[in-house]
Amino acid sequence: MTAWTLTEWEWSELPLSPSDVLVAQAHLGSALSVEPSVGGFRLRAQGVAGLVSLPGGTLHVRPKVPGLNLLALVDYASREVAWGGDVVGSDSADELLSLLGTLYLRRVERLARGGWVRGYREEEDERPTLRGRWLVSRDVSRPPTHRHLLSCRFDEFTPDVAPNRVLLAALRVLERSSAFGSRVAAQANALASTLADVQPLAEVRAALRMLASDRRFTPYGPAVGLARLILEGAGVQATPGVQPLASFVIRLAPLFEAAITRALARVADARGMACHAQRPLSLDTESQLTAIPDIVLEHGGARLVIDAKYKLPADGLPPADDFQQLVTYLACLDTRRGALVLPATGAVPEETTLRLRTFGRLSEVRIMRVPLGGRALRVGAALEAAAERLVAWLPERSFALQLPSRAGS
Repeated sequence: MTAWTLTEWEWSELPLSPSDVLVAQAHLGSALSVEPSVGGFRLRAQGVAGLVSLPGGTLHVRPKVPGLNLLALVDYASREVAWGGDVVGSDSADELLSLLGTLYLRRVERLARGGWVRGYREEEDERPTLRGRWLVSRDVSRPPTHRHLLSCRFDEFTPDVAPNRVLLAALRVLERSSAFGSRVAAQANALASTLADVQPLAEVRAALRMLASDRRFTPYGPAVGLARLILEGAGVQATPGVQPLASFVIRLAPLFEAAITRALARVADARGMACHAQRPLSLDTESQLTAIPDIVLEHGGARLVIDAKYKLPADGLPPADDFQQLVTYLACLDTRRGALVLPATGAVPEETTLRLRTFGRLSEVRIMRVPLGGRALRVGAALEAAAERLVAWLPERSFALQLPSRAGS
C-alpha cells in the first residue's frame, strides 16, 4: 500500500482521493486542514502525531519535535520519577510510535519481573457452600430445584483488578497494531501471556483510584500513565477483538498542557505556593457562564494566570484569540499578569513580554517558549526551568499597572 508522510504544522500536497481525505478527517478532526489542489489535496496537521490507515494507503503524521524528545515530554507528563533516554535507545531515534511502544514494554516488563500485584475484587457467585455474605433475598425467590446452591457475595484476592486490566488492554493494542512494528507486537504478546487470568479492560479511572488508595500499586504509576495514552490514542479500536489495529493518533496539546502543569505544581509546591489546575471561573453573577484557565499560581493576594498552548505559530506570536482568552482570565481574577506557554523546536528558551491595554488598565503578558529540541534527557529540566521562571515572576503582593493619564483629563 502507498505510504504518505505529513510533517506537523507544514503544508504538503498529497495525491489523495476524496475517500482518503474523508477518512483522515474522521480520525484527525479539526487537527487536519485540507485544501483542494491540482495534484490532489493540500494538507496540514497541527497538534497530532501518529499513523492513520486510509483506503488507498497509510498517512504518517510526524511531529515537528524530534520523536525521542516528544516521548520524554509524554513520559514526564505521565509519571512521578525522572526520565532516562537509555530505556529506549539512541538520541537520534525518531519513530515516535515504535519508541512509545518500546518504552511501555520496558515499564511493564519491570512490573512483571517483580510479580503482578493482586487486589480484592467483589464478586457474586452461586456456590454449594457459603462464602462471604449470603444473599438471602435472592435465594428465597429461587425455585426449589435450585436451592442446593447459595448466592454469595465475597471479596476475591486476584490479579484480575483494574490496574492489571488496563496494562493488559494496552498490551493488546500493541499486539494487534502494525503501527508500532512487529518486534513490539511480539514482545507485547509475550508479556500479555503472563496476565492469563486478567481481562483486558480499559478501566482507567478505576485503576487510578486503586493506585491512589493502595500503596502496593504505587510502582504501577508510570506504566498506567503510558497505558492510558495508548488506549486514548487507539480510540474505539482499543476494544479487544480480532481485527488488527492500523491507526493510532496522539493528541499533543493535552500532553504538553499536562507536562507544564506538573512542572509548575512541583516548583510551586517547593516554594509554598498554590497551583490550581483547571479551576472554573464565573463570568457572570449567577455563575451560568464559566471560563477554565489551565493554571493559576497564587501566593498571598498575588495571582499569575498561565495558559499552555501546543502551537508553533509561523509569525512568532500566537493568534489574537489566545490573547483575548487570557485577558478574560485576568479580568475574572482581577490580576494583571498572565503567560502563554508554547513549545519551541530548538534547545534555547525564548521569552517575550507584551503590555496590553485591558479594561482601562495595563496588563503584562509573557510569551514563554519551552525548548523541546536538543537532547531528550534535558526535556524535563527545560520544563522545570520554565516553571521556575514563571514562579519567580509572581509578585510578592497584588498589584495593578495603571494606564498613563491623558493630558487635560
